[in-house]
Amino acid sequence: MTDLTALIRRLLSGPAEPDREFVAAGCTYRECYSHAAGFVDRFATLESDGEPVCICTEDRGIIASAMLSSLAGGPVCILPYSLSPQVLSEMRDIMGFRHAIVDSPCELPDGVVGILPEPGQWPPATRPKEAEAVFMQLFTGGSTGKPKVWPKTAVNLFAEAAYQAEKYAFTGNDLVAATVPPYHIYGLLYTVMAPFLASATVLPGTYVFPGEIAAILKEKPVTILVSVPVHYRLMKGMEIAAPKLRLAFSSAGPLDRDDAAAFYRQTGVGPEEIYGSTETGGIACKSSATGRVELEPFECLEWKISHDRLCVRSPFVSPDLPTDGRGFFTTGDRAAPAGPGRFTLLGRADGVVKVGGKRVDLNEVQDRIKEVSGIRDVFVISMSGRRGRGTDIAAVIETDLDEDMVRELLSGTLERYAMPRRIRIVEKMPSTSTGKYDRESIMRYFDIDQG
Repeated sequence: MTDLTALIRRLLSGPAEPDREFVAAGCTYRECYSHAAGFVDRFATLESDGEPVCICTEDRGIIASAMLSSLAGGPVCILPYSLSPQVLSEMRDIMGFRHAIVDSPCELPDGVVGILPEPGQWPPATRPKEAEAVFMQLFTGGSTGKPKVWPKTAVNLFAEAAYQAEKYAFTGNDLVAATVPPYHIYGLLYTVMAPFLASATVLPGTYVFPGEIAAILKEKPVTILVSVPVHYRLMKGMEIAAPKLRLAFSSAGPLDRDDAAAFYRQTGVGPEEIYGSTETGGIACKSSATGRVELEPFECLEWKISHDRLCVRSPFVSPDLPTDGRGFFTTGDRAAPAGPGRFTLLGRADGVVKVGGKRVDLNEVQDRIKEVSGIRDVFVISMSGRRGRGTDIAAVIETDLDEDMVRELLSGTLERYAMPRRIRIVEKMPSTSTGKYDRESIMRYFDIDQG
């Protein structure tokens, strides 16, 4: 794997190709470094006492500049999972930041001051952070709106970005298009960090509608597409011309094999399916459309299966995660070996699933539903989704309320993506002779085959 000390030293020495565009028609690499120096200069004038700074923009050039400024000795940067006013207020309450990096004057939470990019002289007169020091805090949303924060060191993020850039041969000739925003972990890695390390160019937008995705692939010389399962589903059946495309990524949940095969037929490129999470970083990959149907762990990490749970020892894992005496973190995924050096997933052991790319804790959803007045009992499950969703949530609820009333009561309790899409109201929850939930009967409510 890349020597991280040498990589960080090279990054801090300045741009390898200053006049090359990082963001197409947006900013050059020289401008990214200039803005990073300007951020460091501004941070030095603040009486912040080591407070973190929140990145409140989707501009990939400014995000790259903010990360460079933190690496060069500036404050820790917070990357929220959404830029909505409510989420930013939550981030402020949790992290206590008083300054935010923005791309234009905008409304921020009370007491938070925006910092606009201004030019400066690189390198700044500061001491770079240690590679093992936390330099970013990444947030993920919860099923009840309660966010989780994952600290990341320079080693965590730059080791992964450098590994991915090398594995997938990112170069200065690549043009990257994304359907996932840069504040998503894979958006950050594949549309900011890996391209930046390779002196590649990224398109400025985040393209979420099928028509605009197809148009970008046809009209621009896009070589790399960074997307998510729902967008591959929406593109299924469309006529897509992507003459320059050489690589497509899918992440944030399982990609339906038929959707992957359809994209392969449309473009000649089988999506590379990345398995991992914000807290663990990338773990493995596969490409079902091209016959690689089992997960292949990345070569830079170690893995094992212990009591049917997948365990990893990786430089990408957040320092907050607990590890055993040998440095292995036990994930929430059940797994089984699938031939030499590969494995398959058997489902979650901790009740966490992905719905539309969002993390949802089924146990947390179940507990919240139980708290609603008039609901006596509930059992929550996940199932293969419809309408372009990888996973849907379903709930059997014991109550005298009707379904419309239940949904109205839950709307103020659960995030929209965590709301059960299918609800079955029952007078009495099915149970076995030993008093446990009768899972087989519950599944039959939703016509789920247990065989």
